[in-house]
Amino acid sequence: MHENLKTQGLAVPEEQLIDLYRSTPDQPSPWIVISDQVMGGVSSAALQQEQRHHSNCSCLIGRTSLDNNGGFVQMKFNIARDELHAEYRGIFIELYGNAHDYNLHVKTTQLSRPWQSFRCNLSVDPQWTRFMVPYTQFEAHRTDAKLQPADISSIAVVAIGQAFDVDVCVRRLGFYR
Repeated sequence: MHENLKTQGLAVPEEQLIDLYRSTPDQPSPWIVISDQVMGGVSSAALQQEQRHHSNCSCLIGRTSLDNNGGFVQMKFNIARDELHAEYRGIFIELYGNAHDYNLHVKTTQLSRPWQSFRCNLSVDPQWTRFMVPYTQFEAHRTDAKLQPADISSIAVVAIGQAFDVDVCVRRLGFYR
């Protein structure tokens, strides 16, 4: 499964990765699609279970549009409180998609507004890439709060801010020690 796997960020041994999600062909995807249509935008997207470059994955396929003050689609993964541990240092995610920048958004129970998040940018390519994202790399967006890892409630892959064809897939997501 890890042939030609590129890594962005820290080199962390496999035994320090804790999977929350690993795509398998016989299991429904736990990812949830959300678009700017919740606020009047016209972007559209769907979730598809696929196989990309010899790997099972969940894919967000669609198009972002800036019409009607829109401009985002996302696939969100909810995190159960019992999946969080103090020794975790960050998040890892394996992505494949069209050559484009996508955001990784973290929501916590500290945030009360839908537009608030902790964000970082990831440059995705049509090659499986493992992104190692330390908690310190996430920037607060429209909040003065500081990221509290023990309060993480969801992680999302987001296409945002410009009109483009969205095609991004996830095969693994989790934390690292």
